[in-house]
Amino acid sequence: MEEIFNQPTSIIAIIISLVSLALAQLVRKYIVPYLKIGNRKIYAQYILLMADEVTDDLRKKYPEKSWLKHLDEAVDSLMEICKVSKNVASRAVRAATVRK
Repeated sequence: MEEIFNQPTSIIAIIISLVSLALAQLVRKYIVPYLKIGNRKIYAQYILLMADEVTDDLRKKYPEKSWLKHLDEAVDSLMEICKVSKNVASRAVRAATVRK
């Protein structure tokens, strides 16, 4: 058994294995969550873009300020288009109306 650990190639192989395990842990801890956040950010931008489109359609449909009374219609439309919850859709529509 001692002969295995006395050979230089075995020691190098053990070191390489330990380094690769450490790198795998670092990737799992730091890189994977960053990639998940990136996907969520892209999806959130998509939802906000759709909310802008829905509120623009409301403004065209009701040219005066009366379109603000129909925000529930915008929330329902966004829920259908993006398949999101009512809470997410209402927050996106509110954000879109604040930007306008």
